[in-house]
Amino acid sequence: MAKKYLIFSFLAMITLLVVLAGCSSSSAQKKKELRIWTFTDEAKYAVEKFQEKHPDIDVDLLFITNDNYVQKLISVLQVEKNVPDVFFVEKSYWPQIRQIPRLENLSQEPYNAEEILDQQYQYIQDNERDEEGIVRGLGYQGTPGGFFYRRDLTQKYLGTDDPEEVSKLISSWDKIMDIGERVVEESNGKVHALPSWEDIGSVESSNIKEPWIVDDKLVIDSVRLNQLDLVKEARERKVVANYEAWGPAWTVSMQQGTVMFYAQPTWGLPHIFERNAPETSGKWGLAHGPKAFSGGGTFLAMYNQSENKDLAWEFMKFYTTDRDFLKELAESEQYFLSNQEINTELAPELTSDFLGGQKYFEFFDEAGEEVPSAPQTPYDNDINALWSEKVNDYLNGRLKTKEDMIQTFKTEVGRHFPEIQVD
Repeated sequence: MAKKYLIFSFLAMITLLVVLAGCSSSSAQKKKELRIWTFTDEAKYAVEKFQEKHPDIDVDLLFITNDNYVQKLISVLQVEKNVPDVFFVEKSYWPQIRQIPRLENLSQEPYNAEEILDQQYQYIQDNERDEEGIVRGLGYQGTPGGFFYRRDLTQKYLGTDDPEEVSKLISSWDKIMDIGERVVEESNGKVHALPSWEDIGSVESSNIKEPWIVDDKLVIDSVRLNQLDLVKEARERKVVANYEAWGPAWTVSMQQGTVMFYAQPTWGLPHIFERNAPETSGKWGLAHGPKAFSGGGTFLAMYNQSENKDLAWEFMKFYTTDRDFLKELAESEQYFLSNQEINTELAPELTSDFLGGQKYFEFFDEAGEEVPSAPQTPYDNDINALWSEKVNDYLNGRLKTKEDMIQTFKTEVGRHFPEIQVD
């Protein structure tokens, strides 16, 4: 009897161990899953760091090339099939995506995103809200701009390479025009102040007061009209080199030192100058120009029918508020953040050898305070492209007068968007 009892007990124990092992194996296989879509490879770094901190979450990161990304994202949001839990959106498309009624309201409980916004620069906060003031996404990148300059050229032609002194010398467009005209003459046409009219356009477009569309009507802000006069003057006085932005001549100019100033945002340091002209390290500086401006930026948003909202919010909080991760991101990747509190903390210690030892976080933290909140509309991406096309036609003589340029632009807007009233 005792023998049978022992055998029974042994078999029961074995059975229990098998069941427990199966449960353990099953629970190990059931990791939490989070689906993320992105157009930028910088997301990979953040996901890796997120998973190090949250090994219980399995992130399915799908990278889609930028050319196809926006249309695919709009399509899945509209039909509500295969929608990712979290998705990245570049600033130029953000007004278009933000209006789709599939984005979670992050102002409400349990998110209370206003607490995160309080840590950010004002111009980023304004972009994160929709027309009703509801937070629909979180920006993780700070993108204030500055005038990157060749120290050897400013020393030669302006007598200084000190950032504060250079900032004073280029504090207005009139000063830049005078410098550009003089430098092109003294260099026998080999050196220009700016690479193209688009540097002027980048600064001015950040300072508009009215968006392209108001009450279904096309509006051309007075800042844009003044921009036309500025770029025309810059072309006539040979202040700009007429390079195509991102083109080969534009890139070579950074290496050869044929342009003195480039108006670019924060990410220009690692992704434009260090990438295209690595051997010029130490020859660059940062100065404030005529006006504060910004360029680009990326937002994170959440699908409002996601079954993993808790995980989605955990990732979004991580990318915008996790102090350890953000400090590492800033220090190792030269990444200027949307989180002003951390930027300000790092500002006194972060310097760039490429910029001659300049405290570039300190520079951009100051610049970020001054960036205006330019209004946006879902039409901006397309209308901006039409505007640039007509400005080029005007500068290259295909449109003879400013009035011709404006009228042709209006005609094109009306043809592409018949729902917009064009005077």
